[in-house]
Amino acid sequence: MPEFMERKKITFIGGGSHQWVPILFRDIAVNPHLEHCRFVLHDINPSSNKDMAQICGIIARKLKSPITIETELRLERALADADAVILCISTGGLEAMAHDLEIPQRYGIYQSVGDTTGPGGISRTLRNVPITKAIAQRMEALCPEAWLLNLSNPMGQIVRTVQMTSKIKVVGLCHEYMGFMEKVQRWFGFNDWHRDVESVVAGVNHLTWITKMKIRGEDGLAMLARHRAQQDDSLRKQTIDLANASQTLSGDEVKFQLFEIYGAMPYPGDRHLVEFFPHFLSKKTQFGKAFGVKLTSIEDRRTIWMKMFHDRIHEWTSGDPDSIPRQPSDESVAPVLAALLRGMTTIQPVTIGNQGQIANLPMDSAVETLATFGQDMVNPHACGLLPKGLQSLLYTHCLNQDLTVQGAIEGDRNKILQAMIADPLVNNNDYREIGCMLDDLMVANRDLLPQFFPSAHKVQISSCFNSDSSKEHQADDQLLTK
Repeated sequence: MPEFMERKKITFIGGGSHQWVPILFRDIAVNPHLEHCRFVLHDINPSSNKDMAQICGIIARKLKSPITIETELRLERALADADAVILCISTGGLEAMAHDLEIPQRYGIYQSVGDTTGPGGISRTLRNVPITKAIAQRMEALCPEAWLLNLSNPMGQIVRTVQMTSKIKVVGLCHEYMGFMEKVQRWFGFNDWHRDVESVVAGVNHLTWITKMKIRGEDGLAMLARHRAQQDDSLRKQTIDLANASQTLSGDEVKFQLFEIYGAMPYPGDRHLVEFFPHFLSKKTQFGKAFGVKLTSIEDRRTIWMKMFHDRIHEWTSGDPDSIPRQPSDESVAPVLAALLRGMTTIQPVTIGNQGQIANLPMDSAVETLATFGQDMVNPHACGLLPKGLQSLLYTHCLNQDLTVQGAIEGDRNKILQAMIADPLVNNNDYREIGCMLDDLMVANRDLLPQFFPSAHKVQISSCFNSDSSKEHQADDQLLTK
């Protein structure tokens, strides 16, 4: 290592992730500006943490990377003197997420993902806020100058939690933009979208819009409109992307429908988009099926998804010395780290507090735009004024996300109920059921909600269900199987 090259410490919280650790570590290991780093894995599961460290070791040896790999079970030691912290967690795991999907479904609400908006997104926020707040506050004591790179969902709400409760520098990094750009590149037959495409994007995470786009100097939105008019079944053909599952598990019918209405192109996967527009998840659409959207079950995640991740690990750790691609993925973590820690420059999508980059959305709310990253800095790109149609959609979600985070920090059930009532996915429910659904979600996750269930506090929850509503929603379940 050159004498002047300081060995930066990158701490990965959620170090047992089979999905994210291998691909992000590979990206870091092949980045020449990050090869002289310490990569520290921390996870509440010691076995998974150890396994991932061994896998990273194999990857490093195959790539001949000098990066060092460490495991640390104590969070304080993992954070101490870190230069950057990657947050990749799902509080309560799939067991808790099962409640996010199954309880609303009993009340007739069907969610295709359930991790950002709707009852599932709200419930997930309640679980992640205490953990996120605690991590940020420990960072203030142990690595106050470090950047927190959040990959966890709900992206915007976690970023807002850090902003509301600490002085830590935080950004949210999502891959939906890159996934859509890969499709654009394929549709129009050019080789490098990074070079050939210029965009203006604005929104909130998983509801972000391309308001302007140039492709090799030509109006990119007009090109997309012509492509839509000429499209055939090729639009729905997907190639599997193990990192960006939301782009590969559904087609693009929803985003093109919205493009025709709003004149701007939403780029997240249709599975995410439909949760902001309950009209696509109605009984008449067979809960998204009419638009090519599949409801992702917990069983899918446990079996199909995990098999894909394990197959990739098996291939990368096989005896074949060339089994690991040297070409980095389009994930933004490595280039952002190279910029923040080593002074490189990169333009990437970012979720960060609104300081005016989107002029007619609430200040400080977590918004997503493109941004230029450099040495210890991020400059979000100004987007100007959103058209009224987009503003009306996004403004409500900004306020509702802020309200949810505030209620989760304070342990204020009434604020969470207000957010639940305001959420579009809940707008077809009997008012009398909404509070009961919220209570059912909270009780199911009570061990993960210390702000609502202190150990000495007992809460009695009653169920709203009667035989009529149960029969009605069972009929909805049968519709999905037809």
